[in-house]
Amino acid sequence: MNLKELNPPIVELPAGQTFFRVQLLRARPGTVKTNGLLLPSAGVLSGRFCLPDQLTAYLADSADTALFEAQFRRDTKSKSLVELRKRALLQLTTTQPLRLVDRRPLAEPYPLLLSLRIEQTQALALDCFNAGHQGLIYASAQHMQHACICLFPGGITALKRRQQWPLVKPGTRQLLHVVVDAARRSGVPLMEDGA
Repeated sequence: MNLKELNPPIVELPAGQTFFRVQLLRARPGTVKTNGLLLPSAGVLSGRFCLPDQLTAYLADSADTALFEAQFRRDTKSKSLVELRKRALLQLTTTQPLRLVDRRPLAEPYPLLLSLRIEQTQALALDCFNAGHQGLIYASAQHMQHACICLFPGGITALKRRQQWPLVKPGTRQLLHVVVDAARRSGVPLMEDGA
């Protein structure tokens, strides 16, 4: 299955769009720092739309969606404060229009695109990249009626970090309000440090 075969719609998002991401507060060895993002190095292929030799960045249309995608997924049994203390919520804005392949209408007719067949979705992402698109927009599997985007290098350069909030206020056990709300709504219990 390739881009030509699927023939998905192409959308152009205007500049000034706001997106969110949950990421580590401190970079791990091998992490690439760019435009306020900490990204896995090219070729890690850990995500559904990762490219074999280019950076990719995953973002969400809301803070809630970012938290559900990154920390409070449906298969998460619990979340520790230790893990939450290591992460922050970022707010980013696009500085120029983004040309994205819109995968949202394909979710129903092509369940493959929501499956764990990551090699096939990564091949689709490579097709999109080679066709000159800056990324993909797709329906969140964790937060109904919301969207996520995967950006390739051309889309990543169109981002500007606006704000960053630690998920847990440093030196306290005080969680960011949106984290408390996401944990409650997801039903994922929060565990004390060392639990």
